[in-house]
This record gives sequence, structure tokens and C-alpha cells, in this order.
Amino acid sequence: MKGAHHAPWHFPVRRDSLTRMACPASVAAAFLACILALVSCVSPSPGRETAPILVGLYADLSSAGAREGNDALKGALLRIDEVNAKGGVINGRMAKLVVQDMKQSPTEAVKAFTAFVKDDGACAVIGSNIDNAGLAVSPVADLVKVPLVSLAIDDRVTNPDLKPADIDAIGPVRQYTFLVQPSAMQMAALLATYATRSFLLKRYATLYDPASTVSVLQARAFEKAVQKGGKIVCASVELPEGDPATALKSIQESDAEAVYVCCSSEKNADVARQARAMSYRPVFLGNQSWYSTTVTQAGDAVESALFGIPFSPDDPGLADLREKLLASYGETPRASMVRGWDAAGLILAAVRRAGSTDSRKVRDALEQMRAFKGLSGTIEMDRKTHRLDAPSMAVMRISKGMYVTAEPRYTGK
Repeated sequence: MKGAHHAPWHFPVRRDSLTRMACPASVAAAFLACILALVSCVSPSPGRETAPILVGLYADLSSAGAREGNDALKGALLRIDEVNAKGGVINGRMAKLVVQDMKQSPTEAVKAFTAFVKDDGACAVIGSNIDNAGLAVSPVADLVKVPLVSLAIDDRVTNPDLKPADIDAIGPVRQYTFLVQPSAMQMAALLATYATRSFLLKRYATLYDPASTVSVLQARAFEKAVQKGGKIVCASVELPEGDPATALKSIQESDAEAVYVCCSSEKNADVARQARAMSYRPVFLGNQSWYSTTVTQAGDAVESALFGIPFSPDDPGLADLREKLLASYGETPRASMVRGWDAAGLILAAVRRAGSTDSRKVRDALEQMRAFKGLSGTIEMDRKTHRLDAPSMAVMRISKGMYVTAEPRYTGK
């Protein structure tokens, strides 16, 4: 095991990761006008060879998710500064980041994206970690043919027809949208693989939020990986609103030895506390929301729980970013900083590979990207999903109120 980190060091709370609505009708109506206006106005127009290479970034910079958004911005700016300091991207041309604050609004995210393309001429855009924003912007990216490198984890951002009833039927891919970190389903599958290979447990259960498509997708991905590992899924239970006792009793009666709970941080804590009250002590396995407030809300009821997140704070691969962050901001790496750094680096590498800022050529280069060395690991795109071809994630353990890294970069290989 790696060194422990006290609870005050938190990965940012992903308020979007368990959203109840993919994209409300009001949002769709609001951005339809933006799409039509953008399609009518955008036309290929080569810029001067000495002009800066523009990359857009929209994020929540001033409301509930401001820390995550500003962290992504810091990471992207540092990566762009590094590339510029080494002579620029292509033919000495420097990169420049243009930024807009979307707060928590998918509608504002669409407006920001259209402004980057129509007004600034950005060749690609880095999207917020807010899943609903990714769901709203990705169809626009396809329409105007400008790449979106999204920091979201919802698999439907790139594969909108994906359904929990058949997770193997991924459907068509959004041609101009890419995810830069492991998706929600990929993290669930990796954790199941880790558990089935590491523990002498045979019987697993899932407990998920039926109101959240992401939660249901994670449960299905976890169950599939458990079965692939030769173990038994003995219960798959919906978590009702309110008291989780009935759901837990059903799982307890199934003789489950381990339970994967993939709900919001608050609901995960409620489940752990209720299990403790019932004297039910399974091995708890969790999704990305088992960090931050889960520990403070559930106390020792979550002792020894394991969960997956994209990056570990003590990952040795973050040494370069850690040094630059300390020099520029007096801070150490947090998850969204890594995402911003990798997203910016990936886009600039695609521009260099394409030898052009033509957005269509940049898209092709992103799709064909092989062995790009990001801070989070080697990045290669799966052409069928536009998610990472061989993702890795950190496996974390809760020990005495602290987060301990069990595996900094688990790949399941």
C-alpha cells in the first residue's frame, strides 16, 4: 500500500455523475437556436500561419463546481505554457486557451461552445466535467464538425444510444466527441475485475439508484465483469428513496459477501450506516462518489471500503505536474488538474499530428491517437466508443478515516 492521505485532501465531488435527467427538454429547446445559427455561420477559413492556435475551454468557474472547473483550467494552462515554451505546436505557432464560465448550466455550455467556434475559430474545445453539459454539447460538436474533448465520465456523452438493458449494444459514436479519462462503466468494470482477482469472495451484489442512468449503467458493467471473473451476482437491487433498510435486507438474505454501491455520496453513506445498524458487514465496493463527504458522513461504517477513481493523489506519474503547480499556484495536484493537463496536451498533439488546425483533420488525429503519454497514463482512443482503449484507474481504500492508495494505476491486465 502507498501512503495515507487525510480526509481534507479530496477529489472534487462530481455532482453531475449521478444526474437524474440526461438533457431536459428546456435545455434542448434553448440550444437548438444556437445550433442552427452556428451551422449557418461557420465556414472553413484558413487563418494566418502565424496566428495563435486557439483551443476553447468551458467549465464552471464561479458556482457550485468552481473548484473543479478552475482546477481543469489551471492544468490546461500549464500544459499549454509548457508546449509554447518548447517552440509552439506547428511551424512555431503558439497555442492559446480561450475560456468561458458555464457555471452549472448545459445551456451556457452550448453557448460557450458555439462562441468558441463561431467567434474565436477554435480548432477544438475542452469540455467540463459536468456530464449534462457533455450530453448537451456533443451533438452540436457533430453538427459543426469541431472536436470536443470532454472531461465527463458518462458513457453516453460519446455513445448516446447506450441503454442499461443491453450495455454491449453501444450504438453509434459521436464522431467529434472524445473522453479523456476512464468512463463510469469502465471504472465499474475495473473495480469488479480487481475484486474478483484479489479476494476469495464468490458472491457479489449491486445496489444502485434507479433514477440515475449512470448508476444503473455502472451496476450492469460491474455485474458483467463479476460474471466474467467466474464469480456469482446473487442480487441486483434498486435503492429506494428514504430508508435503505429494505434493500439491504434483500441483499443480506442473498448471502452477498461483497456489495457494490454506486449511488451519490450521501446515499452511499446512508447505506453504510444502515448496514452497520443491522450488523451486516459485507465488503463494500464503491463508485467514484465514495470519496469526499462519504467518509465524514458515515464514519467508521465505511472502514475498509474500496472504490475506484481516475487518479491517485500520490501517483508518481504526477511529479511533473506537482512541481509546476507548486511553482505557479502553490498547490499540489487534484484530479481535475490532471484532466485539464491531459485534455490540452491531447488536443495539441492531435494538431501537431494533423499538421493543421483544420477541425476535421484534428478530429481524425484524435481518433487515430496511439501511445500518447498523458499524466494519467497512455492514452489511445477506441474508435467504436471514443473512450479510452485501455483505461487505468486508482483503487482506493478507506482506512481509519483516510484514503489509502491500494493500486495507483490498475489496468486489469
